[in-house]
Amino acid sequence: MPEEYTLDIDLNVLNHLGLNLYSNVPAVLAELIANAWDADASRVDVSVKEQGENKRIIIQDNGCGMNDADLRKKFLTVGYQRRSTGSGDQTPGKGRPVMGRKGIGKLSVLSIARKVYVYTKKEDTDPIAIELDVEKIQEAIETKQKYHPPVINVPKDINLGSSGTALVLSDLKKRVNASLDAYLRQRVARRFSVISRDFQVFVNGDEITLNDRNYFGKLEYALVYGDFEKSNFTHDKKYVVQREENTVDEGGKYSVRGWIGLVEKSGSLQEGADNLNKISILARGKVALEDILDSYREGGLYTKYVIGELEADFLDLTDDDDIATSSRQDFIQSDERFVQLREFVEQELKHLARERARLKDEEGVKKAAEIPAVKEWYESLRGDTKTSAKKLFGGINQIATDEDHRKTLYKHGVLAFEHLHHKEKLNELEQLDINNLEVAVKLFSELDDIEASWYYQITEGRLDVIRKLSDDIDEDVLEKIIQEHIYTHLWLLDPSWDMATETPTLEQSVTTTFEKISDKLSEEEKRGRLDIRYKKTSGKHVIIELKRGSVRISSFRLMEQVDKYIRALRKQLREANEDGSVEAICLVGKGLSDWEDTETRQESEKALEAKHIRVVTYQQLIRDAEASYRHYLEKSKDKGRIQKILDEIETFDGPTF
Repeated sequence: MPEEYTLDIDLNVLNHLGLNLYSNVPAVLAELIANAWDADASRVDVSVKEQGENKRIIIQDNGCGMNDADLRKKFLTVGYQRRSTGSGDQTPGKGRPVMGRKGIGKLSVLSIARKVYVYTKKEDTDPIAIELDVEKIQEAIETKQKYHPPVINVPKDINLGSSGTALVLSDLKKRVNASLDAYLRQRVARRFSVISRDFQVFVNGDEITLNDRNYFGKLEYALVYGDFEKSNFTHDKKYVVQREENTVDEGGKYSVRGWIGLVEKSGSLQEGADNLNKISILARGKVALEDILDSYREGGLYTKYVIGELEADFLDLTDDDDIATSSRQDFIQSDERFVQLREFVEQELKHLARERARLKDEEGVKKAAEIPAVKEWYESLRGDTKTSAKKLFGGINQIATDEDHRKTLYKHGVLAFEHLHHKEKLNELEQLDINNLEVAVKLFSELDDIEASWYYQITEGRLDVIRKLSDDIDEDVLEKIIQEHIYTHLWLLDPSWDMATETPTLEQSVTTTFEKISDKLSEEEKRGRLDIRYKKTSGKHVIIELKRGSVRISSFRLMEQVDKYIRALRKQLREANEDGSVEAICLVGKGLSDWEDTETRQESEKALEAKHIRVVTYQQLIRDAEASYRHYLEKSKDKGRIQKILDEIETFDGPTF
């Protein structure tokens, strides 16, 4: 009877290295695929099979397989360092660079499966099969015994051919089942750069190809290093730049190949639970560090758009110290080689940011110039102003979300630049004399043009607000909106009224006086009022009283109430030596109670006007405001140069968007 198989390792070490070594399924599969590479396999099949409510994973290769001695010495001896024996750095059959080094990657299977079945066959030998049971391994650890994997039979559904190895991962841990999703193919594909016709990997029967990595279709711009083929990028890529410098140290000993790129939208880097905003580092054709960006966070919005893959074989040189961590998923970051790589990537990210900004500026100008009026305006600029406008268009090109957004940004950009340009030209007035008065005339003309354009934009914005308020809005809602906003948006009452300008002292004094008058109102009168305020605007002193929409009051009662406030305000103004006329505006819901017909309403309004009182219903307020602003826009048909540019931007319907 042959000698028992023994897992040759201190099992307490196994408890740390195997059972908790890896955190995700793709990392485990990568270790097993790397073993197949080292075994000179030309094909690896990964399949996920249903097993009741659970699943099982089968990884099979057609490599050299193992005989009895290999299984004992290489597989069951944890820490077996293949590179220090035999051909060392290369596989014996195909001369491939060996991926394995520490001899512990095979234990990764124990971190995701409770039972692992190993089936293997070397040419001209009989198949061998053993079972690894995590529960029994843990029992051996607790009792400080050795663990002897039992020999099992090779099932009929496992065909090892002339040679090869198959591992069946069964009784998977709960978190593993959830990760066996549609992204498994591309997660495996992204961990290797050696997958090719000479080393094929299949997942559930479908061969993994370069396209499964699903990187290049996302890229807008990329820097390419070393002999990495540009043909890997599809032809619709806007920018692919070959970088001449690909060495990370001054002596040129350490070099990289691969790419670092940018996507147009950061959202495209999110795939389910996976975030592709990272730069993976590969060594010997396999991912050795999933994201070097984790070692620092370079400032700048562009880092949300970065994706990359760099091959740095110098991090895993057989003749140099091994700087990979136990899990083979990171490096000792204080090592000189890693430090130099990190500094190289940091500089390349800064270069990438500058290039992206430059290209976005150029692209932004091209897009903006598709609008004839904008093109003509841009070409009229000179020097630093033109350079700044170019940056503006670049910024708009990056943040515009749709057609309307882009047009709005263009319009505000043109207005802002014209305003700044005018301020710069004001310096010319310092040299003003009798011989160049035309300079002043031109400056005043430009100022009129700018102010008219700004006000035109403001008017359109106000009119949009008014229209929304008038479109089937509930009367109770309208009352609430007017109550909250009328005092800070006096332009709803009169287009010439913009900002209140009363002094705090006078406002407080008037407010106190109004409160004293209000305290003497009857309970019914108090319930009928929402608010009363004093405002000064455009040289006029205005009392604004809000009545509840549900309350109707007669002209006489209203006049009696409001007149008290008018007289009180006039007294306060005299004491403060303030000039200006006084007007009271009462906003009501459905008109006054004695407005029975047109004739009585006209008589009421005439009597109120004599007392400087104006009564306006909520709906009438909106109608009058809309009419006033529409009238202004109609009168402004003879627009200046700037407004004509803005109108052309608004009406443009070309290929830009």
